Amino acid sequence: MKKSTKQSIRTLSIITVVLGAILVALTWWNMGVSIWGHRSYGNVVWMEELKGWQITVIGGRLLTITLLFVLCCIFLSRILKGLDSGDIFPRSNIALLRWGALLMFFYGFFWNNIGSVLKGESQLEIDSNTILMPLIALVFAQLYKMAYLAAKDSSLAI
Repeated sequence: MKKSTKQSIRTLSIITVVLGAILVALTWWNMGVSIWGHRSYGNVVWMEELKGWQITVIGGRLLTITLLFVLCCIFLSRILKGLDSGDIFPRSNIALLRWGALLMFFYGFFWNNIGSVLKGESQLEIDSNTILMPLIALVFAQLYKMAYLAAKDSSLAI
């Protein structure tokens, strides 16, 4: 692989990690302000009968976005290590992509319900993206697996 291609993959990986870290930090900040911040920012309206649901959705949103970021960092570090060793598609990334798809489902679910939870409403929402985006991620995991098998097959043929 050309040096310029490797360098562009490294640069894009760094940009992805930095933007992901900013997104995670902003999400944590936003939730912190909503829970403990000033009234003008729109505090959580805690309802005693919904408190467990509210804590689940808020905590789930924070946990899933953090875990998705961690999986992304692991995925990119394995890609970069693979580029150095000549293994373009590390096999271990297939499982990461599948776990990421599962986390995407839960993140979408919590994302859809965060608005009503912050307002203290007992409304359950699911949209088509909650199901569609993880399915697309699973398709990409399968494509990645096929690329891994093709790369393995071509390295054995040489």
